[in-house]
Amino acid sequence: MNRLRTPAACFENLADFPFAASYVDVSDQEGGTLRMGYVDEGPKAGPPVVMIHGNPTWGYMWRKLIPVLAENGYRAIAIDLIGMGRSDKPTQMSDYTIARHEAWVKEAVFEKLGLKDAHFILHDWGGIIGLRAIADYQDRVASVILSNTGLPVCDPDQPVKKMARKGAGMLRAFQLYVRFRKNWQHWKTLSRITLKDMPPEDVAGFAAPYPDKRYLTGNRQFTQLLPTRNDNPMLVENWRALQKLKSFDKPFLTLFSDKDQVAPKGYHSVRPAIPGTRDYEPVILEGGSHFLLEDIPEAYGREVIAFLKTIEGNSNDQNDRALGGSDQSSSDKGRPSRASSARRRRNPRSR
Repeated sequence: MNRLRTPAACFENLADFPFAASYVDVSDQEGGTLRMGYVDEGPKAGPPVVMIHGNPTWGYMWRKLIPVLAENGYRAIAIDLIGMGRSDKPTQMSDYTIARHEAWVKEAVFEKLGLKDAHFILHDWGGIIGLRAIADYQDRVASVILSNTGLPVCDPDQPVKKMARKGAGMLRAFQLYVRFRKNWQHWKTLSRITLKDMPPEDVAGFAAPYPDKRYLTGNRQFTQLLPTRNDNPMLVENWRALQKLKSFDKPFLTLFSDKDQVAPKGYHSVRPAIPGTRDYEPVILEGGSHFLLEDIPEAYGREVIAFLKTIEGNSNDQNDRALGGSDQSSSDKGRPSRASSARRRRNPRSR
């Protein structure tokens, strides 16, 4: 597989992104290897938190969350999907499929890095790819936060009555636009979607991995993989992943924004189908576009840390009960269960 590698100089002096690059090799599934880049900050012995971005972003989107996680004792790992960020960039559109992205993430996160008890934060395409990867490694996952994305499916046992998916007209037009625009400067598209005006240096940070149009292939192909038709193979693959995830009962928070232009109701695709979501009402943050970490990073970070700390507290409570037997101490009496605590504390559209 032919690939490009963005020169390291392109990543120098990026705004709010002082993080060193780490790399892991994954199979290109054609007899060669590809280098996947990732950020690895915070204490190496801390609970790992894996962040997976979508399109047209890269690990740079997590730049304001990474230090928050590290300061709270977590090992913050932000991967760059193949074709994006500091990762290698195969040169042909056909090199990229969702199945390959899934395989690359599985190999990097679970096989090469060997992560266990990992928390996952997933955004946009990172939601689909991440959930599919998690479905086969549920015993290695501690929790999931899903943001501004969904898991569209198609049941293979149900007849397809209409090929075009509902509401896909705008997406089809977008696909056509990008298909013939090889120099799609997607960082400009991103800056037009955010609700807050992005500083020029932040826009430059999203543009940094792509010094010329040859490096844009992976971003452009993501647009062509959008599920605008019911014969998109991704939909059945997603359905199969969802069947596996129906046994995932670990903490699962849907953390969305109220002005998301892409998947504002995406949490309905996983909730209540995935058991872990049932203990946590959706949290809808105010004032955020699809790229909510550009608009409301502080609010997002607060909710992430609150969720993770709640999980830690529940785990400690369970350990205490295991050591002390079934009797509750006086300080534990009247404490709500995880489910009731989460529901009472988290009220949609109140953040």
